[in-house]
Amino acid sequence: MIEISRRSALAVMAGGVVSTGVAYAAVSSFSDEDLVRVTLEKYLGRLNMRIEHLQQFVLEFRNRNPWIFPSQKLSDAVTLVEELKLGAARRLLPQQKRDDLVHFDRWVIAEFHMLTDYAWRSSPNDPIRFTGWQSCTNPFANLEPPKLA
Repeated sequence: MIEISRRSALAVMAGGVVSTGVAYAAVSSFSDEDLVRVTLEKYLGRLNMRIEHLQQFVLEFRNRNPWIFPSQKLSDAVTLVEELKLGAARRLLPQQKRDDLVHFDRWVIAEFHMLTDYAWRSSPNDPIRFTGWQSCTNPFANLEPPKLA
């Protein structure tokens, strides 16, 4: 029979408390920029984007779509899972949460293409810049409503 001393039991419990505290501190330090960055890097690969441009993008994205972001706990958990390259863990979530995350992913990617110069760079090594919402620049566009006879 294995005997565990009181010191061993206390050491195991202290280790569990410390590791839980460290995990909580790591998860609670995530921001919206972290969630957006890991989401974009999941689909587009490594981003060459300065933090200022990413912050501007996230601010504009949140202003345009405040209902799209997942809850704080879910976004922290997803950020941690994606940082650790354990994206398959999403399958363990309830179906509604998975659908919400897929919806968020699609909106982030679509808005990223519209609000940055990602698609207009001359090479993949060029930095990505936040450009904001651009109005139509087609010189031949007719923006007048059609006249009815």
